Amino acid sequence: MTTHERQRAPAADLPTHGLPTPRVPADGLSDRTRWRTPDAVVVEVTGEIDVCTVARLEATLDEHLRAGPGVLRVDLGAVRFLGAAGLRVLMRVHERAVALGVHLVLDAGRSHAAARALDLLDRLRD
Repeated sequence: MTTHERQRAPAADLPTHGLPTPRVPADGLSDRTRWRTPDAVVVEVTGEIDVCTVARLEATLDEHLRAGPGVLRVDLGAVRFLGAAGLRVLMRVHERAVALGVHLVLDAGRSHAAARALDLLDRLRD
């Protein structure tokens, strides 16, 4: 049987129940401000930080930097993937934080992906 001879089930016959509800947005990244005072901001990041999601992350962190808190803590404990594009963004955000006098804290938490990537970043800076 060739591909064009296959019969397909009508769309009405396909089961629609039991499909999982997505926990993160379609782009694979979620961020929320967990704590905000004039002196400190904690941003929790969840999902995957890659070339498809870094623009959103960078925009969020830049917005917090412009507010000028004394400390910006980025909680990466629920990050499943942190790629090279994400590391580049974190480096740029760090440079902006230094220029603005904001203390940036990158917390890998329990994320092995974030811990490995941040460890590599530390080794490259030495």
